[in-house]
Formats: sequence, C-alpha cells, structure tokens
Amino acid sequence: MSPPGGNILEHRPPSYRGRVRSGCLTCRTRKVKCDEAQPVCHNCTRLEKTCVYKPWKSKSRIHPRNLGPGEAIPGSSPTPPLPDSTVIPTPSQDSQSGDGCVDGLAPADESLTRVLYDPLRSPQDETLVGVPTEHPQISICHNSISHVIPTPITSHSQNGDAGRRPAAQQESPSAFDCISRDVELTTTMDKLAARERPQERCFSFFLERVDCAWITPFDPLNWRRMKTAVVEMGVSNEAVSSSVIAISTLYIGQLHGLPLSKAAALYESARTEFENLMRDEDTDMQVVLVVGFLLCLFAFVHADIAPVLKSTDEIFLRRLEQHTGRQLPLSPLTSRIIAWMKLLQVSASRAGGMGLMSDGVFNLLPSFEAGIPDIEHPTTHGMPDTSISLQEVLSKPIFDFYFRLQMISGEISRLTHYHRSRTRGVDQEEVAREMTRLKSKLSALWSSRSNIQQQSPEDLKNHLSPSIADPIIALSAVCAAAYHAEFIEIGRVLGDPLAESADAKHAMRQVRGIVDGSWNAFEGRGLNPGYLRPLFLYAIECMDWQENDWATERLREIRDPICRSEFFASFGRALSDAQLFKDRRVTSKYFCIRHFGVPPPYL
Repeated sequence: MSPPGGNILEHRPPSYRGRVRSGCLTCRTRKVKCDEAQPVCHNCTRLEKTCVYKPWKSKSRIHPRNLGPGEAIPGSSPTPPLPDSTVIPTPSQDSQSGDGCVDGLAPADESLTRVLYDPLRSPQDETLVGVPTEHPQISICHNSISHVIPTPITSHSQNGDAGRRPAAQQESPSAFDCISRDVELTTTMDKLAARERPQERCFSFFLERVDCAWITPFDPLNWRRMKTAVVEMGVSNEAVSSSVIAISTLYIGQLHGLPLSKAAALYESARTEFENLMRDEDTDMQVVLVVGFLLCLFAFVHADIAPVLKSTDEIFLRRLEQHTGRQLPLSPLTSRIIAWMKLLQVSASRAGGMGLMSDGVFNLLPSFEAGIPDIEHPTTHGMPDTSISLQEVLSKPIFDFYFRLQMISGEISRLTHYHRSRTRGVDQEEVAREMTRLKSKLSALWSSRSNIQQQSPEDLKNHLSPSIADPIIALSAVCAAAYHAEFIEIGRVLGDPLAESADAKHAMRQVRGIVDGSWNAFEGRGLNPGYLRPLFLYAIECMDWQENDWATERLREIRDPICRSEFFASFGRALSDAQLFKDRRVTSKYFCIRHFGVPPPYL
C-alpha cells in the first residue's frame, strides 16, 4: 500500500550530481551562479562583461585521465612514468575554482608532478628536460610547458577507480590560467638558475677581460698564460674556481658601475676555502699560492676588503718557508705568481697604504736575483707562433728590469712619513742618506738595462717585423716611464721645492716625451694603463696650469674603470689646484680623504 501523497520514489530526493559545469567561464571565474542563457547569460548582460562558454568536447574522444591504472590510449604506446630524481616545483595556492577543489597541487599529488630542470641551459633554451610533452599530467599552452596539472582524484572509497569523475566534468584551464602558470614556472626556473654558480660565464670573462694595470702592461704574455692555466686548474679545484668567480664578479661590477656586495660575499666564501687550504698539508702549495694571489688581486681592486694574507697562522708560514726555501726550483707558474704578489704589495704600500700581506709572508717570498722563468705555453694550444717566441725572448729582460725597479720603489715608499718618523731633523737626515743610496741603485739599474731597451722605436721597427717590434716598443716605453717616475717620487718624499729638483724636472720631461712620442703609448681606443702612476705623479708635481691640464687629459684617455683612471685625473687636478693655491705640497692621502671622503686607491 502506497503511503499518502503518492509513490515513495516520487518523494526521494534526487542524488547529488555535483556543481553545474556548463555555465559561462566569466561567471565561473567570478564564482557566481550562471543562468546559462545563450548566447549571453544574464549576469554578463547586466554587468556588460564578455560572456564566453567553454566549447563542447567530443564525447568519442578518450581522455587520458579516464583511463584506469596501466591503461593506455588506443593506438598509442604507454607513457613512461616521470623519473624519481626530478625537482618538485612548489606551486602557489590559488583560490578555489568553481568545482570546489584547490587550483594547484594537493599534497597527495606532489609526487606526480615532478619536473626535471637543467640550470645550465641558456635562457634561449629554457625547456624541461626528460619530460615528454605527451605526458597526460602536463598541460601544453601556446606550444610551451606552462604548468604541471595533477590528475584530480576524488576517491570516496578505498578503490581509486570508483571515485574517478567522468570526462564531461573535467575542466580545461582558461587562457588566463595558462599564462599565470607559465609565469610561475618560468619564474621558478629563472630563480633556480640565479642561484647557480656562473662558472662557465665567469671563466670566459676571466680569460678575456680580467687584467691588472700594474702587471699586465709589463708582462702581457705571461699574464695571458697564467689565466689559461688558472682556468684549467679551476675546472677540478673548488677553491680556484671560487676565486676566479669572485674576481670576475668584482670586475663586472666595476666595469658597469654595479654594487659590489655580491662580489664581496663571493670573496668571503673563497677566503674561507683558502684558509682551509692553508692548513691542509696534502694540498699542493702551488694551488694555495694561486688562490692567494687571486684573493690579493681582489683586495687590491676592492680596497675596502681585508686582505687575506695580512693575518696568517704559523702552519701557513711553515709551509710557505718549506716550499720557497727548498733546493728544488719553483715552477714557472709559482715563480710568476710570487713575483706579481710582490708587485701588488709594493703598489699597496704607497701613499699611506698598509700593503696586502704581512711582513712575515713578504720576507719568505724569494727575491729572484737570477731572474724569473716564463710560464710555459699551453700544450693544448699547439706550438706558439714564431713571433710570440721571439717576443717572449726579447721581453724577458725587460720585465726583470721592471721587477727590480719596483723592489727599489718599495724601499722608497717605506721612507715616507706614513711608514716612519719624519718629525725631527735627524730623521730627515737619515732619509736623505737613504735616498742618495737608492738613487745610486736606480742609476745602476738603468745603466745595466738590456740592449733592447736602449734602442729607439725607429731602430726596433727597422730590424724587427711589426708583430714583434710594436709590443716590444710599448713594453720598453712603460718600463722607462716607470723608471723616471721614481725620481719624481723621490723629490716628493724628500719635500724639496720642485723648482730646486733638477732630477724631477728631467724625469717629467722624459715622461711627456714618451707619452707624446712614437713609443706606442696608445692602444686601440685609449692610452696604455701602464702610464697611470707616472702621469699622476706628473700632475701633482708640476706647478703649472698648462702642464697639469696635459697630464690630467692624458689620464682620462686611459679609460679604464678598474684602475680608476677618471678618478685619478680628478684627484690630480684637485690636488694640484690646492698646491698652487697654498704654494706648497699637500699630503695626498689626507687631501683625498678630506676632498673625496675616501682614502686614495692603491697606486
């Protein structure tokens, strides 16, 4: 007997069919109910919005998400699973979509959405590696991988197939979804790439652009060979690689006027590795010295950094003494590295600088009285050209002359009031005696210079081919200018009036004759950086406006931001003006601090 009101089946509530998925995309994006009016719904008509309906899918098409476990699309091969050694991108938790599910990755589905990313690929080839584009869990938008869409599983029982929704209820991402997911993925890829160490790019920059105005113009062949050897060493040595990346990042920042905080952080990281190397008895001492030299070069360019060799422990000093004091000769690379470290130390001790290394380290370094061997030509580059071999033979005695000259220059700098007392008459008398001795050493060095240095540019061009003569002329010229600059420095250290210093006047005439003469002073677009110190001393010692104008203009023609030629031109002009106004010499270091707010860079 039927109950009152009719058949019981007529009063049973209808089964829940889920939310309606046939509404327009605009209403579903706004999360409002759509009346599904065609062609424009009531909500879009009222709000004057564009009404877009999702196109109907062919029911005969088999969707990969409707397949059971292990099943494949008819007529196709099964899709291989994603590898386990892949990176899991972290998607953002977007708001809930119209079907009530979070539009993103659920914790249970993260293992299904792994993507392999190759950080070494170039930005022009940013693709996901190892993931087939036909994989059913990857959505392709505009022919690019935009996002990884997990298979939605809403199982209401232990059987996964029982809770799988029909294909008609699956939603395709809208164009906005594709774009947002594409932005998310590419941003993640770029962020991961930014965290990678740019080893290959820094190595290339190191080989092509990293030079030193206090070394490269005077030893160009060995400087290039050193960089090649260091890069080859850095491929397999983490400490060398870190140092190369740090110095390259510093140079990039200096060249483009960028903040140097990143370079400073890389320096501290490389410094930690160097300190570990110093204490490691098993590490080759040549590797330790290479890293130490690169970090010294970093501290030389970035004067605000604490030099790594200023404070060393007893273990390193003992290892250095054993390495440099043994009977076996040092390798050519080690010898050249040590010689350059001593050159940087001398430059960093001028004008009140405290140097880059402690006295204990400097005194353990050899003096190379018998000369400094050249670095071997890389065997991987084949045999060197004949002109390179001849240039190497002719330039060797010229660099030896420059090295001995700079060691004398270091003795001159230690006689300044920055490094010793000059307040009493006996102090000045002692300094004058020392200067007389050093001037005699300079004259003896000049008299014993090689025959090639005594030739005029015309003689060299007449006897040598241009490929050999031109670099030898330029090398001889910068070394000659450096020699004459020491006499200008001596007059300044002694404090004599410039008008009474015949040596300084003669030296300044020689410097100007070299720069304006036929000594190949100009290289391409600018003046050879090797003339930086002679021209700066010329600018601050001449007591004539026109002479100062000439020197400062030549300094600006060097055009090298690494050696700060533009700054030294402004510094030389301002210091000369102050001296002409006060009619006396002005202390360069304290004037720079007062006028520019910083101590002068190393020179």
